[in-house]
Order: sequence, then C-alpha cells, then structure tokens
Amino acid sequence: MTDNIAAGPEANLNYALQILRDSQVSGDVAEQSEIQPGITLHADPALKARGQWRSPAGRLLELEVTADGEGSWFGLHMDLGGINLSQAGLLGIACRSTAPSIEAVRACIRSGRSEGGFDDCFFTKRILAHPEASSHLDALQISLQPDLPPEAPWRELILFLPAHSFRLDLHDLRLFIV
Repeated sequence: MTDNIAAGPEANLNYALQILRDSQVSGDVAEQSEIQPGITLHADPALKARGQWRSPAGRLLELEVTADGEGSWFGLHMDLGGINLSQAGLLGIACRSTAPSIEAVRACIRSGRSEGGFDDCFFTKRILAHPEASSHLDALQISLQPDLPPEAPWRELILFLPAHSFRLDLHDLRLFIV
C-alpha cells in the first residue's frame, strides 16, 4: 500500500483506485465491462451501450459511451466488501471530473441484505461534470440514513452514469469514512 492512502475501512477501495490511476489500461464498454477486479461497468441491456473506457496516466477513468437504445441505468460499481460502519459517523466521496457538456452523476452506497436483495442510499448532491474541471464533495451522516445499515454482508459504491450517449472524465475519486 502506498504511503498517501489512509488505512481506514475505505483503504481497500482507495488503494484499488490508486492502482487504476497508475495502470494505463483501456477496454470496450459492453453490458458488463470489468475495468479491474472489484471495479466494473454495468449497463442496462436496453441501453445498448458501446464505446471505450481508458485509464491514462494521471487520470482515473475516461468514458466515451454511445447509447444505441433507451435504457434506464448505467453504473460504475466499486466493491467495498463488507465495510462495517457501526463505529463511523460520516461516509463521503470526493471526486474531480470534466465533460464536454454538462452531465449529472448520482452516487450511492448499495448495501446487501443477509436475506437477499439490497438497499441503496443515495448521496444528496449530484456530481456535475462540465467543461471546466470541477471538484465534488458529499457526505452522509450514517446515523440518519435508514437505507445505510451499520453492518451488511457486502457493499458497493456506485456512480450512476448518464443513460444516454456521453463523454466523461473522472480525474480522481476517493471514499472517506470518519
């Protein structure tokens, strides 16, 4: 693990994102596209998404997507394992992004249920990407979120991307828990 990554419960995801920033990899967008273990794009089959994803030096992820259909969801799923939030007060995200045209992205924490299914807890603010690089910061007060149980068998951070053709560059993304 690198010295600039905190060693809290969110460390595994932040380390995986650091590996991606350093990896300089690329691939095709499909209904399910694994970017690296634990980081996957999932597209509604009705969207008929195609395109390219890249992780160039110094940038987390560049997405260029063409939607040939009309679907209702397209998500970047990041595995959080079974992060225990029972001792935490806040869970948040910080990111930096750009896009040639204004694009809105919703972020949520998906928590699995032991009996099956899941709960989605959405962050209040939408990430707005536009031509000028911008930073985004949002946090959830865990005790006030009925859809964010303190313990869950598994969790994901999901960025719900536009469900239409788009270009979006994620310069950086971090999860924090305090």
